[in-house]
Amino acid sequence: MLALSLICSVLCAVLWSLRWPLVGDASLMHYVVFLMTKGMKPYRDIADINLPGSYLFEALGMRAFGWGALGWRVYDLFLLLLTAIATRLITKHRPFFGTVFATSTFALIHIQDGIAQLGQRDLLIAVLILWSYAFLFQAQRRTQSGFFILIAALLIGVALTIKPIFLPLGVFLLLISAPQMRRSGLRLSLHFACGLAGLLLPSIFVIIWLHTQGILAAFFNVASTLIPLHAELGRRSFSYLLAHATSPIAPLCVLWLVLLFFLRPKLDLERLELLAGCGFAFLAYVAQGKGYPYHRYTLIALILILMGMDFVEGLDRDRISRGLSVIALAFGCFLFAPHAAWLSNSFLRSAPFEDSLTSRLTALGPQRTGQVQCLDTFGGCINTLYDMRIVQATGYLYDCYLFTPQQNAITARYREEFWSSYQAVRPKIIIVTDQFCFGNSEGFHKLDTWPALDQELRNNYVLSTEWRSEVPQRWWARSEMPPQYRIYLRK
Repeated sequence: MLALSLICSVLCAVLWSLRWPLVGDASLMHYVVFLMTKGMKPYRDIADINLPGSYLFEALGMRAFGWGALGWRVYDLFLLLLTAIATRLITKHRPFFGTVFATSTFALIHIQDGIAQLGQRDLLIAVLILWSYAFLFQAQRRTQSGFFILIAALLIGVALTIKPIFLPLGVFLLLISAPQMRRSGLRLSLHFACGLAGLLLPSIFVIIWLHTQGILAAFFNVASTLIPLHAELGRRSFSYLLAHATSPIAPLCVLWLVLLFFLRPKLDLERLELLAGCGFAFLAYVAQGKGYPYHRYTLIALILILMGMDFVEGLDRDRISRGLSVIALAFGCFLFAPHAAWLSNSFLRSAPFEDSLTSRLTALGPQRTGQVQCLDTFGGCINTLYDMRIVQATGYLYDCYLFTPQQNAITARYREEFWSSYQAVRPKIIIVTDQFCFGNSEGFHKLDTWPALDQELRNNYVLSTEWRSEVPQRWWARSEMPPQYRIYLRK
């Protein structure tokens, strides 16, 4: 009954989510890949903060599953399937129900996080980390398995080309596994050579690719300016991060910690490595500092693996352990799982902002490529340009740094470069949304923070359209009003 409830909940959540639109980070990354197919280069022609590995996997996902919303939904489900397979390989010698519990709960957490979390880079990183563990454990269970050590390190190395936050975990796992690999007959020199090669080779290939594309200097410029700036914006307090680190499964975490006091599971090497992974994943979550739901995916995936093993083991132990395990499994299977599936069915499957803007841009005529500039990031303007396959007038996709209240040398330079690019094109259409990435700007008052741009719009453009919706949209746990937009036409 427990497994049936989990599986039914996952299947319902998956079916209800198949019609979700393409929004959020995924639409922005899709648009960057689209611009790259038009000859534009990231970091040089496209002002973007994502590392090259993000483009690679985004492009591979789009090529394999299609460029539309359904294709990306299938890609997202494929990543969840990979987490399930990796989890089973990690828990190979443990009862199968523990794997079902861990993978089903993780999938439901991801789906209930909402529409904008589909295909997130951190979900991909979680997949790579879990598969790294699977190959590492396979190496430790065999003899002279240098190849598996190489693959395990290589997977973490690939994750570093997306976000470098798990480098400490890769180094730690290489060090802590060394004695076991030596006992299995693998020379330490070969162990460390394979591990270091795996960690470093993906980044070396990325540098070579950047050089061959002629954008290595541009990348280092972004890495030393915009990326640190972005990292400092919108940061949450440590108390907020701590409270939200495992919030979807907080009751399960409490029961698990109590269970550990009575269960006292054996601290073997594999368990120690998984616990270390939880610690490093928590540090990576805190280091990112924004507390977004997807930033905790690796942490939650690793914790759920340990939970699944311990709850199932507790069923065969003393009365207290059995009682705690029954309560935890019943809560996860009969309360959390159906509720998460129900949430996925409550999310809005339409995109009113994008539908409206598409209609307005279509009415303005066919010659739109190179003549439209969005002053937006996640409001829906970039998503609309992607859906319509319109190349924006400039390569500046983020308005976060243009209107940041705390202006500094980096944001001033960003404004100057945007202004120069804008002046070279003078687009016919400018679309401004009231969305703002970081800060407390409300409505369209963000324009007031940059008087030169505000004056440009007043002098040389006429406000053609102002759109707002009176119907809230639900793309995650809470309902929110959709962003508003204005369309300015050049006089």
